Amino acid sequence: MKDLLPIIKSLKSNYTAALLFILQVAITFTILVNAIYLAFDKREFIARASGLDEQNVFYVATNLPVEEAAQPALLDQDLANIRAFSGVENASVSSGIPLSGWGRLVEVAVNPDTKYDTFSGYYGGDLNLLKAFGLELVAGSEFSPSAELTVRTEGYRNAIDIMVTKALAKSLFSEQWEQIVGKTIYINNQPQRVVGVLGTLQAAWPSWVVVEHAVLAPVKEADSIVHYVVKTTPGQQDDILTQTLAYLMSLHGRKIDNFETFMEVKSRAYSAENAASKTLFGVITGLLIVTALGIYGQSRYSIVKRTKLIGIRRAMGASRGQIIRYFVLENVVLCLVGILIGVCAAIVLNNVFSNAFELGTIPLSYLLYGSICTIILGQVAVLYPAIRAAQLSPAIATRTV
Repeated sequence: MKDLLPIIKSLKSNYTAALLFILQVAITFTILVNAIYLAFDKREFIARASGLDEQNVFYVATNLPVEEAAQPALLDQDLANIRAFSGVENASVSSGIPLSGWGRLVEVAVNPDTKYDTFSGYYGGDLNLLKAFGLELVAGSEFSPSAELTVRTEGYRNAIDIMVTKALAKSLFSEQWEQIVGKTIYINNQPQRVVGVLGTLQAAWPSWVVVEHAVLAPVKEADSIVHYVVKTTPGQQDDILTQTLAYLMSLHGRKIDNFETFMEVKSRAYSAENAASKTLFGVITGLLIVTALGIYGQSRYSIVKRTKLIGIRRAMGASRGQIIRYFVLENVVLCLVGILIGVCAAIVLNNVFSNAFELGTIPLSYLLYGSICTIILGQVAVLYPAIRAAQLSPAIATRTV
C-alpha cells in the first residue's frame, strides 16, 4: 500500500480527470443498480405462481346454442363428453379465467354490518373446477355434492359453501388464517361458509394489487357464453384441444368465441412486463459496455500523459509488476469514491421510484454486488493500458515529451 499516498497526490494535481472518472462511475453505479433491481423485480412479477397446472390447462369459450331451459343439460353433456376423451384428467366450467382479464370482482367482509374488508376475484364452476385448475387445497375439505348449484348468471349471489385462497384468509384473519375454515364470511353482503383454503389462485387481472385474493364456489353459470376449462395429462394438450374444438363444432349453431392454453394466457398477461424486463437488460448490457470503454479511454489517456513519469520510475528500478499495481490501485481508489457517491444517489433514486411506482427498497445485497461488479469492471478496463505502460522501456519513455 506504499503507492497509496503518491496516488492521492497525483490525483490532487490532476483533479479534473479524476473528478470526471469518479462522476462516470457514480452515474453508472446509480443507474446500474436501479436498472438491475427493476429488471429482476419484473422477472419476479412474471414468475409468480398462478396456482394452476400451467403446462396442462387450456380453456375454450363457446356458446350453448339451445333454448335457455335446455342450456344446463347441454353444459353437463359437454363436460361429460370432454372428460371422456383419452388424456383428459378433468374438465369443468368456470365463470372466469385467471390472468385473462376476464372474471368477476367481489367485496369480502368478515362481519355482516361491514360494507367490505377487502376485494377478491371470484370463480364459479362445478365440483370439478378445483381439479380442472390443478389447485392445491391446504386446509379444510372439498365441496360436498349437495353444495353444487346451477344458475344462469351471478352465481356468487347463490353460493352456500366457498373456498378462499390463503392470501385472502391471511388478509382477513392475519396469522390465524386457518381459523377461517368453517366460518361464515360475506361476499357482496351474502353470507357464505368457508369449507377450504387454497394454496394459490390468482385473480383475472395480473396487475391488481390483490391479485392473490380469490374465491372458488361450486356454482355453475349456464349462460349464453360459457368457458370450459380442461386439464390434460402431460404432453396431450394439443391433441385434446383439437378434439375438444372438433366436438364442440359438431353441434349446429355452435360458435367458438376464444380458446387458449394457460401458458398463452400468462404470456399475454405479462407481455408488457416481459418487454420491459428485456429492455432493461438491454440497457444494462449497453451501459456496461459504454462504461468499460469510457474507463478504458480515460485510463489510456491518463497513462499516455504520464509516459515520461513511467519511464523515470522504470529507470529508478520499478518493476513491471509495480507499474501495473500502481495503475490498478489508482483505479480501485477512484472506483471506490465513485461507488460511495453512487450508493447515496442509488438510494435517493430508489426512493423516488418507490414513491412513483410502489416498488420496494433496494436490498443491501444489490448495493454490495453492484459495488463488486463495478470494481471488477474498472479493473478489466484498466488492465490492458496498465500492461502496455509497464512494457515501455525506460529509454523510450524518458524521450517522450
